[in-house]
Amino acid sequence: MQKVIVPTVADELTDHYLAKHGYEVLTCPNPGPDEILQLAPDAAAVMMISKKLPNTIYDQMPKLKILARRGVGYDNIDVNYAADRGVWVTNTPGANAHSVAEMALMDMLLLARNFPQVDRKTRANDWGGAYKLLGRDLTSATVGIVGYGAVGREVAKMLHSLGVSVLIYNRTPRESTDGTFVDWDELFSKSDFISLHLAANAETRHVVGAHEFALMQPTAGLVNLARGTIVDEQALISALTSHQIGGAALDVFEQEPLPADSPLLKLPNVVLTPHVGANTEEANRQMALIAAQEIDRVLSGQKPEHPVNRV
Repeated sequence: MQKVIVPTVADELTDHYLAKHGYEVLTCPNPGPDEILQLAPDAAAVMMISKKLPNTIYDQMPKLKILARRGVGYDNIDVNYAADRGVWVTNTPGANAHSVAEMALMDMLLLARNFPQVDRKTRANDWGGAYKLLGRDLTSATVGIVGYGAVGREVAKMLHSLGVSVLIYNRTPRESTDGTFVDWDELFSKSDFISLHLAANAETRHVVGAHEFALMQPTAGLVNLARGTIVDEQALISALTSHQIGGAALDVFEQEPLPADSPLLKLPNVVLTPHVGANTEEANRQMALIAAQEIDRVLSGQKPEHPVNRV
């Protein structure tokens, strides 16, 4: 019986799919190198959440055949090195798109209505001060979407249905009835809110920085539910501190967890969440099921449906 390591919540949400398909399932909350090697260095498969996996682990796991990422991003795994060692890496494209898009919409609404500041003043019993913080209707705004993959398309669809004017940037323009494709600088200069939905790679590292913040309107808000490395965090902190831009809603950071001394924690014009954009029951069940099915395919001698490398 082949051993597989699975996050506890994934095993529960899939109603023990892999055990029912004949595998010996070992669980832990969030498999990382320490947990994996302690549980079963002879495992044939691991379902990953967010912990980084070093290349040194392959020498310690001679039976490993697949790393199934329960999510979309796979920057925590060196996929090319894994392929060289004969290990498939898969992900779950589109499985969490709706949940992440809903959170992006929520973050825009929070920024549009100044809710972080309103919440603080209400807690301080400053009802008059809270009342003076006049918000704006999102439907009167222009929203820019950077990256038009599965999440970007969902965000555009939701915004378009609300009557929002939507601008879209994508490296390769696509057909869309939910927005207008524009170039990079035009999107940043004309948008009241900008939502980032790019993959993290060498080309997108710090792709949003001082140049983009200088283009943005002083009331504009930035939403990032993609990856922290996309944004030059120090340039963002400077733009927020000097009120060069109006605010930001951030679910991802260059270093996670966010360091306790990060200036972001003290800024009043920022909404902070701990990488929970896809943290809904529906998205987690779908991601876990697709990842489990990929494990079953590979361990039963088939090719995966959603590989991010080639073995």
